[in-house]
Parts: sequence; structure tokens; C-alpha cells
Amino acid sequence: MVQDQIGADKVKLLNQIFGGAKNSRGDQIYSGWFYDAGLNTEGWRAWKLGNSQTAKPNARNITLGAASLPSYFMTPYQPNFSTFDFNFDTDVAKTEQIGGLNNSDSTDLSTFKARGGKMIVFEGVSDPVFSAVDLRDWYKQLLNDTKGARDAVRLFNVPGMTHCGGGAALDDFDPLTALEQWHDKGKAPEAMLAQGKAFPNKTQPLCAYPKVATYVRGNVDKASSFVCK
Repeated sequence: MVQDQIGADKVKLLNQIFGGAKNSRGDQIYSGWFYDAGLNTEGWRAWKLGNSQTAKPNARNITLGAASLPSYFMTPYQPNFSTFDFNFDTDVAKTEQIGGLNNSDSTDLSTFKARGGKMIVFEGVSDPVFSAVDLRDWYKQLLNDTKGARDAVRLFNVPGMTHCGGGAALDDFDPLTALEQWHDKGKAPEAMLAQGKAFPNKTQPLCAYPKVATYVRGNVDKASSFVCK
């Protein structure tokens, strides 16, 4: 029974982590997260938990945020503020001013599209810093709010990739060439060829949202064995 309770507590904790920040009323402050393909790896622990054996935390999300939160993200500037004193009910409002400057969350890109702009957006599904759920939801809203947005903006979710690269992923692909082909020759990117050190000698298509690489036949290590659908 004790082991069962320990297991249940661990599952509850993981659900809280991946469920995203909420205030005391249960209102969502920031998006939840997809479950990380590298949940049992050193990289995930380094970002989310750290390896401290004392009461002093050293997870990257804490150490990076501890300085930037009071020194940059909060208004007014509060140099002596402790991250652990942050009140999810009252302090979120103190980040809104700088959020208005930093947040790239507009879903009206009609001017960008009208001027011939092309954009490829990609993010690792296992990114521990920014939520791929949040980016996906932004893209869905963009498609709703900007007519013909898919003619100007494509989203690529990279399974297993962490922050900017790495992870249990095929994280080596070439969005710049895809963007040039799209802008210069009108060839919209439906897929990009992906490979990665985590899976030697394997290639697979990275598909434009909402399609995903789906195995059809042949060698599982060859991109030609997959289609986007």
C-alpha cells in the first residue's frame, strides 16, 4: 500500500508539471506541455529537477528564472525578490507590461502575408522551456484569424526534440533551404528531411502541421518508408 501511494504521488506530481502553471482557482496561467520523450533522461532532469542533494535547487528552469524574473520580467524592478515568493494569484499581473513588449503572440499576420512574407516555425515537442502546446494553439488560432495563413506560415513540430535541438529526436533538418525554396520558387514545404545523432543512420520526414510522419512500408530507417498524413 505504501508503494502504491508513492507511485500515485509521483504520477500526480508529473501531471502537475506537465499540466502547466495554475493559480489557486485552477485558472491556467501558462499552457500545459506534451509529455517529454526524454522523461527518464539526464537532460530532462537537468531542466526540470536538477541534481541537487540539498535544499538549494539547481534545475535550469529555476536558476535561469531566478535572475530574469525580478530583474527583467517584473514591473516594477525588484532586485531582491525571491522566485519562491512568487504569488500565482497576484504577481502574474506584474509581468504583463514586459509581456506586451516580448510576446510574439499576434494571430493577425495579414500585412505580413500581403507583402509576400514566408515563415517556417518549428519547435521541439519535448522543449522544456517553451511549450509546444502553446505554439500549436497559437498556430491554430493564426489559421482562424488570418485568412490563408497557411500560404505564408508553416509549423513543424519536432518529436522528441528539446530546446533548440538535442533530445531523443531527429533534430538535424534544414528550414533555411526550405524557406528559400518557398519564397524564391513558390515551393511550399510539406516536409523536411530529418536525421539526428540520437538515431544514427536513420532518416524520416518532418511533416508540416497537422500531418505527421506515418510508416507505410519498407526499411524503418529510411525516409522513403514514411508519408505525411
